[in-house]
Amino acid sequence: MSKENEKTIAPTADPLTSSLPAAYAAGLFSMGQAELLSFVIPLWAVLQGASPTQIGILVGARSLLTFFLAIHGGALMDRLGTRRVMLFFTAMTGLLAAIYPLLPWLPVMLVLQMLIGFASNMTWIGAQTIIALVTGGDPGRIGTFSFFSRVGTIFAPLLMGILWDVTGPRIAFLGISVWSTCMFFAVLRIKNPQKASSVIGTVSWRDIVPKLSDYTGSFKLALIPAVAFTLAISFTRHATNAAEGSFLIVYLQSLGYTGTLIGSLFSFAEIFNGLGSLTVRFLPTRRMIAWLMIGFTASSILLLALTPLLGGMFLLLGLAHSIRRLSEGIVQPLMFALQARAVPRDVQGSIVGLRVTNNRLASIVTPVVMGFAVEMFGLEAGFYVIGALLLAGCIYLAVTVARYRLDEL
Repeated sequence: MSKENEKTIAPTADPLTSSLPAAYAAGLFSMGQAELLSFVIPLWAVLQGASPTQIGILVGARSLLTFFLAIHGGALMDRLGTRRVMLFFTAMTGLLAAIYPLLPWLPVMLVLQMLIGFASNMTWIGAQTIIALVTGGDPGRIGTFSFFSRVGTIFAPLLMGILWDVTGPRIAFLGISVWSTCMFFAVLRIKNPQKASSVIGTVSWRDIVPKLSDYTGSFKLALIPAVAFTLAISFTRHATNAAEGSFLIVYLQSLGYTGTLIGSLFSFAEIFNGLGSLTVRFLPTRRMIAWLMIGFTASSILLLALTPLLGGMFLLLGLAHSIRRLSEGIVQPLMFALQARAVPRDVQGSIVGLRVTNNRLASIVTPVVMGFAVEMFGLEAGFYVIGALLLAGCIYLAVTVARYRLDEL
């Protein structure tokens, strides 16, 4: 590897350590916020008499604007300042959550869902960008960030469930606003991680409209080997999650397990996801990061593909799912760290936006592909088919890493 490339991926020497606790809190609140919305929106739609198809459209609409505008949002953070943009979208999420139950008409709910989905996703993009800037791409600290993010996903649905049952839906939506307010104050405590000279002071409408140059600039980042590699890993990882989030639940229901048991299995596995992120600081990441990402991604895919061979035993299913989430927990901070170190500080938002767009594509494509596989071969065989396809992708990545010496990333 050339000295020029070594300089490009070198971590920042002096991370803003005083902002780390607030950055960890931002990760917790932003990930937890997504879980709150995932929990409450379908329940609210049922109360309004929405059909299953309408609920599906409503839930899917949450990712629509993010797919098209994630790159633009990341570029805004680079141009206007990550902290400033994140504060705006955090406030926007809280406001939209407060007015959501006041407008219980499906067409209006659809528009609100697209807006609140985009705003909440932007807070997560912002949290990832901030931790990359604050830590300079340090895998151990990013692993701690990922752990705290998972704490949000574990406890947020439980808190929202209690609030929904005890106080009712309207107060539950206000609970999301309170959650967003907590995130707003956490972000306020983060010192601006970008140099004042690199961001715009006074903002005009020309600064906030989408620009073709932002998209072309972001896609050019994919030409960097480390970025291309992490995008491929991220796509594979989210494709596995998409298969899990759709047909694994269907499979467990077909075995006769109740919603409570299925939910407890997923919640318990999230604990292992967070623990996996904490172990990253103890791994030999130097010159091993690419192989670690491939190995743990492949193990995650294999455990999902072998689900039908576990005999429907709840203990074995829970163990396999927990180990799978442990593997994913290890991969996430490695991926964040490698991307953060592969590009300059002034495009950290753009690279996160590119990855989120890539992830949304995986989430859209995979359920469709697995759906075709299930219709053609059956539910159990569908796991083998999607597993074989994703493992083939991992093998291709391994060959590429060995051939082009990407293990030196």
